[in-house]
Amino acid sequence: MLSDLQIATLEGEGYLIIDNLFSADDLWPVQEEFNLLVEHQAQALYQAGRLSDLYQDLPFERRLAEITAQVPEIVDVTATDALALFSEGRFHKGESLFQFMKHPKILDRVEPLVGSEILCHPSYNVHPRQPGGYTSPHQDAGYYLPDGDQTLIVACLIPLVDTTLDNGCLWVAPGRHREGVLRHVWAEDGLNLLVEDIPMSERIPVPTPAGSLVMFGSMLPHGSLVNKTETIRWSMDLRYQAIGAATGRWYVPGFVARSRSNPASETANSQSWTEAVSEVKRQADKFPEWPRNRWPRT
Repeated sequence: MLSDLQIATLEGEGYLIIDNLFSADDLWPVQEEFNLLVEHQAQALYQAGRLSDLYQDLPFERRLAEITAQVPEIVDVTATDALALFSEGRFHKGESLFQFMKHPKILDRVEPLVGSEILCHPSYNVHPRQPGGYTSPHQDAGYYLPDGDQTLIVACLIPLVDTTLDNGCLWVAPGRHREGVLRHVWAEDGLNLLVEDIPMSERIPVPTPAGSLVMFGSMLPHGSLVNKTETIRWSMDLRYQAIGAATGRWYVPGFVARSRSNPASETANSQSWTEAVSEVKRQADKFPEWPRNRWPRT
C-alpha cells in the first residue's frame, strides 16, 4: 500500500514520511503499556524514598521527565535491573508493543518493499528521549554485521508525541544511502559517524506529528537533534525485512510478522517471541568468540 511516487521517493531520497498514519486509538494501547511501566517504577521509587511525588496528574510526555530529573538511571538503556523502566533496556517485549509491531498499517506499507513474507527484524528500539538527550549520527547498518548489507531492512519510526526542532526530532541525510556503509567509531554516546563525513549542512530535520510513519533503509545516515524541552520525546523505531534473508544479527532472532504463504507460522504473541529470543541467546552464548559488532569496541 505504497504509491509509485512514494516508492520512488524512498528509493531516491532514502526516506519517506507518511504523516498522521496512526490514529489516537491505534497508539493508545502502546502508550498505556508504557504508562503502566512508568506507574510501576514510580510507585517503587516513591516507596523507597527516591521520589518525592508520583506525578500522576502529569501528561504522558511530562511525567517521566519529572521522574528522571530525580532518578536519571530509570531511562538508562544499558540497565537491566529493577531500577530500569524497561527490564531489557530499549528491547521491551510487552504484548501491546508486540501487537503494534504487527499492525496492518505498517505491514501493508512494508510489503511492497520486502515482499509478502515479512520478518520483524531483531533490532528495534523504544525511545523515551529525555531532556538533553539525542541520538548520535549513524547508519543502522553500522550496528549490523556485514552479512546484512545485502538485505533491505526497512526502519519504521513512529513518534508517540509530536516531534519538533525543540524536542529533538529525527534528522536525515538525503541521498547518502547510496554510498554503502560509512566509517563509524565508538564513543560515549554510541556508535557514531564522523562529523566530516556527514556535515551539519547535510542533516535535514524531519519534524513529524504523533502517529506519523517515517520509513528508511539501513544505509541512510540519520540521528536526532537535542531535546531542548522539559518533556520526553517518546518514539519507537521498528524494522522489517524478508523472511530468510540475513539480518546482520545472528545472535538474536526476529519474529514472523506476516506470511501470506503460511499464516500459521506467524508469531502469535509476545510470550512466544520472548521464549524464542531466550533460546537463541542461550545457544549464542556458547560461541562468545563469534563477532557481534562490525566495529570492535576499543
